[in-house]
Amino acid sequence: MKTVTIDVETTLDEEAANRCSYVPTGDFAPFPLHQIVCASALVVIESPKGESFYALETFSRGSMSERGIILSLETVVDDADVVVSFNGYQFDLPVIRARAALYELHIPRLIETHNRSRVGKHLDLFDQLKRTASPAGLAQVCAPFGIPVKQESANTVADLVVRNDWAALEAYCESDVIGSWLASLFWNKVHEPGAAQTAWRAFASWAVEHASEYPSVAAFASVPEPPRQTYPSRGLDDLDF
Repeated sequence: MKTVTIDVETTLDEEAANRCSYVPTGDFAPFPLHQIVCASALVVIESPKGESFYALETFSRGSMSERGIILSLETVVDDADVVVSFNGYQFDLPVIRARAALYELHIPRLIETHNRSRVGKHLDLFDQLKRTASPAGLAQVCAPFGIPVKQESANTVADLVVRNDWAALEAYCESDVIGSWLASLFWNKVHEPGAAQTAWRAFASWAVEHASEYPSVAAFASVPEPPRQTYPSRGLDDLDF
């Protein structure tokens, strides 16, 4: 079973914005006016014996063109059984499709991932949540579980690009894909108590071994224990229920 979680980071395509007289107001620009500056993919392979193998791949304008980023992402998801995202249906994949069309790229697997009729092939956590609850951002969804995402909120993606701080941007994007994967586990495995924590612990072991190669994973190397509430007036705690 191969699961690939994806995320893209973008900035305003100023030339496109000028052509349609779009004036930035501080709000998020419409998706056709974005250009891709970074993309990350967390690959998780689960063997029939229950073993898990991980790979983290990131592509940015610091080392390749936007065309290269899109084609690299297409290669990563090509043989995935499931693709996971956070708002992939409404943002990441529409942006990818628009930019692929601009560069005349063939990306059949990513286009298939955007097809809602392919049930079970794409798990968009944001899309799942908005159907049954009010909208929430990734940091808000992750916060109750102690998943460390959006820790460096002082700098926007555009700021990092202007400064050519590609390492920081790549780490930010990697953090988002790991957080999206973990949050999706907590949400979709709620009928299997402890399954998400067990998966996180397995990933944490890998993170400890690979922190020097991928500095962004260090934040995920420890797994928060489930909260335990006490009731002093009654001399009880959670374990008594």
